[in-house]
Amino acid sequence: MTAASTLNILQRINAVMKELDYLQKEKKSGMQYSYVSHDKVAKAINPLLVKHGIVCYPTDYRVTQEGNRTQLQCKVVFVNIDDRSDQIIVDSLGYGIDSQDKGPGKAISYAFKYALLKTFVLETGDDPDNDQHVKFEPPVMVAANGTPGASKAAMRGPYDTMVKAIRNAASVNALKSWYQSNVTDIDALPPDFLDELRVEYNDRLSELKASVAA
Repeated sequence: MTAASTLNILQRINAVMKELDYLQKEKKSGMQYSYVSHDKVAKAINPLLVKHGIVCYPTDYRVTQEGNRTQLQCKVVFVNIDDRSDQIIVDSLGYGIDSQDKGPGKAISYAFKYALLKTFVLETGDDPDNDQHVKFEPPVMVAANGTPGASKAAMRGPYDTMVKAIRNAASVNALKSWYQSNVTDIDALPPDFLDELRVEYNDRLSELKASVAA
């Protein structure tokens, strides 16, 4: 047995930290901030993990989706390869904004990268994995829990005002912006009003999208 093989996981992590160089931030064209990319972090750390006998991997995923934004909570496990019972677990969180199907992948990369950065105490910049030109879009409105016992008569006026605002929305962005700004009042509606408003919202959203595509 070598001296290195007797080191525990914290000693191995410390050995990696001693050898890590400063990671220079990068700035891509069109972005307003500098950051350290996932690939640059992995390229710098992976050889040292191999050298010092550490395996790390993300696990215990908890994913939620809101519109085009994926939010992921996970745990990243750092394991001593000479003693699998010797490990530490780091909680991490990641976001991925994408209009296609890449949101979960971006969120995993974000969470895993930040677990590495924080575990090995490396500096980073602002949000590195979200495309700056991609904006968060609120989801199509779905039924939520209306306020129990809310008076339908008392809420008729606010409900009618909301319906009018939905029908008068001039664009998809205007409709989504209205929803985002009024979500608290919307959720306070009695359940049957909320269901009716959801139909109004989704119908208007479909109309606006169809007019753009025409």
